[in-house]
Amino acid sequence: MKPFRLLLALAAGVFPLLASAAGAVVTTPQVRAELLAHAPEGVAAGKPVWLGLSITHQPHWHTYWKNPGDSGLPTTFEWKLPAGFAAGDIEWPTPKKLPIGPLLNYGYDGTVLLPVKLTVPAGFAGESLPVSLKADWLVCKDVCIPESGEFALDLPVRAATAGHAKAFADAQAAVPRDLAGAQASAALEGDRLVVRVAGLPAAWQGKALAFMPETGGVIVNAAQPEAAWSGATWTAKLPVDPQRSADPAEMPSVLVADGE
Repeated sequence: MKPFRLLLALAAGVFPLLASAAGAVVTTPQVRAELLAHAPEGVAAGKPVWLGLSITHQPHWHTYWKNPGDSGLPTTFEWKLPAGFAAGDIEWPTPKKLPIGPLLNYGYDGTVLLPVKLTVPAGFAGESLPVSLKADWLVCKDVCIPESGEFALDLPVRAATAGHAKAFADAQAAVPRDLAGAQASAALEGDRLVVRVAGLPAAWQGKALAFMPETGGVIVNAAQPEAAWSGATWTAKLPVDPQRSADPAEMPSVLVADGE
């Protein structure tokens, strides 16, 4: 069962930047990054067209989620596309918890694909679609290294581009889905944020759940929550960061059941 995304209504060292010339692949000593595309029906308005950066990390290295946790920076994209085209936001796959000493970060190791949906304008009649991407990521192990890559692809318009269909399908399967039918809320009680989620799946009930907020700077990420189940309702008490940098009215968050 996929992780869930829910919306809560709330009462090291740095080294020089590395850059590479434009191409489909950028390789550093820490990662191999490749710009991929998926357009199984060609490039046309209303047809599925996806772009994504695949990052393969060397062992023990990692990059970061949209909320990096206690340290780190999320990967960012800057696209250059023909007039009328629009690239959506990164559809972030579910991250892992990455403990670093007393800190806790959220991110990715191994191989991760960060997909983006492309909107094609009506009436586009080119022979090919040139795509350029400048991506920035922070890769960390014992040290953190800011890296940058420039990527370029030229997609055929009338032919299918589907050589990476499985990679995009796997990335989409790893994106948390909205928790339809559930009721989620949170309230400050002293120095703790009390989260309650009702209507969770029966298969999850009684299991340990990992809670990962998309908004940083609110809770103590490394703290073990005091959690309990009552039927289909999960309650967790999470320590609030005494130096919190955010006080949001809403806090989208991801829940992952143990073993999922």
